Amino acid sequence: MTNSKKYINRIGRILFSLIFIASGLSKIGDWDKTISYMESHNMIFIPFCLIMAILLQVAGGLSIIASYKSKIGTILLLTFMLPATFIFHNFWTLPTETELEIITQQAEMVSFLKNITIIGALFLIFYNENK
Repeated sequence: MTNSKKYINRIGRILFSLIFIASGLSKIGDWDKTISYMESHNMIFIPFCLIMAILLQVAGGLSIIASYKSKIGTILLLTFMLPATFIFHNFWTLPTETELEIITQQAEMVSFLKNITIIGALFLIFYNENK
């Protein structure tokens, strides 16, 4: 790999992974708010799920940044992203009677699509790692 490709790859990995590391670490600082948010989505085993979410996000993000066991890192992040996307951004179940409900539903749809895009990028990283 040429030097410019190495730098571009490194920068891309850092920028891509920041969302996971920042999100995972922010859950620690906002523990009670995160618990309440998870409760509002009728989750079970919330403390366990929260700890797992933090570990999966931070470990997966660091793996991709460091280019160390990136395939495992992508699996960790997919393990987090797939259920989280469908549990927390299920825009198709939200009411759309009022203007505020429509705005909320649209915001959740954008979050859902953002996550689907990230999931696609994770598949690309997994597929292209060590080719």
